Amino acid sequence: MKSRWKSWDPARTSRSRILVERARQRKVVRSAVLWAALAVPALLDSPGDADPRSLWWRLAGVLLLVPVVVLRATRLSLACGTTAVLSLVSPWFAPSLFVMGYLAGRRGDARGRPVDTAVAVTAVLTTLGVLGLRAGHLTTWLNSVPLLVGAVTAWLAGRHRHQRRELELAGWQRARHLEREYELAADRARTRERARIAQDMHDQLGHDLTLIAMQAAALEVAPDLDASVRATAKQLRGNAGQAVSRLSDIIGVLRVDTAQEPTTPREDLMTTVDRARTAGMLIDLRRIGLDVTAPAAVEEAVRRVVQESLTNAAKHAPGEEVRIRIDRLTDHTVVTVTNGISDGPSEPAVGNGTGLVGLSERVQVLGGTLTARLREDGVFEVTARVPHSGELYGAGAAGPRGPLGVPLTVTAQRDAEQRVRRSLVTMLAVPVVAVAVVCVMMVVYFSNAFDSSATLDASTYRGLARGERWQDLRTVLPAEQVPAEWHAGSPPAPERAVCRYYRAEGGGLFSMEAGVYRLCFVDGRLAAKDVLSDER
Repeated sequence: MKSRWKSWDPARTSRSRILVERARQRKVVRSAVLWAALAVPALLDSPGDADPRSLWWRLAGVLLLVPVVVLRATRLSLACGTTAVLSLVSPWFAPSLFVMGYLAGRRGDARGRPVDTAVAVTAVLTTLGVLGLRAGHLTTWLNSVPLLVGAVTAWLAGRHRHQRRELELAGWQRARHLEREYELAADRARTRERARIAQDMHDQLGHDLTLIAMQAAALEVAPDLDASVRATAKQLRGNAGQAVSRLSDIIGVLRVDTAQEPTTPREDLMTTVDRARTAGMLIDLRRIGLDVTAPAAVEEAVRRVVQESLTNAAKHAPGEEVRIRIDRLTDHTVVTVTNGISDGPSEPAVGNGTGLVGLSERVQVLGGTLTARLREDGVFEVTARVPHSGELYGAGAAGPRGPLGVPLTVTAQRDAEQRVRRSLVTMLAVPVVAVAVVCVMMVVYFSNAFDSSATLDASTYRGLARGERWQDLRTVLPAEQVPAEWHAGSPPAPERAVCRYYRAEGGGLFSMEAGVYRLCFVDGRLAAKDVLSDER
């Protein structure tokens, strides 16, 4: 309990409260600015409109924008539905719908609650139904299409921004990941270098110490030396054997299976053979086959096979002749080393047992094979076949790529860029296609509205006289008429008049300059006739 009270820092708690309070204040300020920006277009709606009911409706809509701005962070579906209803009632609320659509696309996840979505969809459909009953379903639908296109365009723009942001974050994460991979690769390279040095030390020093022990053994049995010299030689041979043992233990700790094969030989094959001959070994070296030059990595592998075979022969069969045969072919080299088994007693050979194993790894790295066996005739044989291709299988960048390799990085980046491009194309194509569809439907609608069944010829219009009865004119007037809401700005009609609208002749399908005739009837008689647009 005391430790908990000691860990409490009043100053830190105070600073945290200050930071939280400042963040809350910034959030309130941003919400207020957003509400003001969305409310301005609605307040500027039809400043010359003297109808007080319109003003009250606009003020109510502006007040509804307050919960819209507040709920945009937690219940965006309700906010979008509210702005959609307001936009259907008054197009000056359309900017709020577009802003909410953009925010929904930028959020990029499905945070909307099913209940909120159902309520929003129900409110929008109900509003469309009410407006359709008042002004006609087709007119209401045509008026709502631009709002739908704008909302979808805003959503696609937000979605594009969201995917672009994801791509940027993924790029930085990939860069950090690659940086860690490069660090790990550098560590692995240092480990391989240490392992290579350790293996070289084992091969070279073990070979040299074995030759020293062999020379000391020769001095130990030399008849022309006194007893003290032979004792010293025996001690030298024992020390050399212990040095080989300690070297094997140390190298066994440093050795790593993934050590990389050097590509250039450090010593010529004849130098290795001459050093062994100088130490007293009997060696018969023969070269057969073609006179071709093998790659440096192949020459080094052949020298290592010969060196390890000579070391094993000196340890396990001292005094026996070693036969080396190198067969050089067009695409590969075969080296065979054989030696007999010593019949006399010998000191136990020391080593860590990794000589032939490491040698086999060196040959396999180059794509070759190595076999070591005791033949039925009592001869130990080591055979290595090394191709001249020179490819380092399993080493360096030629090996199989890991799950975090660069190719996968490039692939992930390409996929993300393609998603962003598809989002941009969709954002541009959807509005264009939607507008084209709306235009086609409007043309079809206008063509039906301006059909000949709603056209009144000029001679019939001129022949109409005020005071004629509607029942008498029904036979000469067209059966259909154009929509009355298209002519809201026409001169006022007589009181208690019922007006009908007909299309004048001329103008064509794609021209809106054709005259429109208005006939107004009061108590069933023609009271006024007007031309609402220029007559052709």
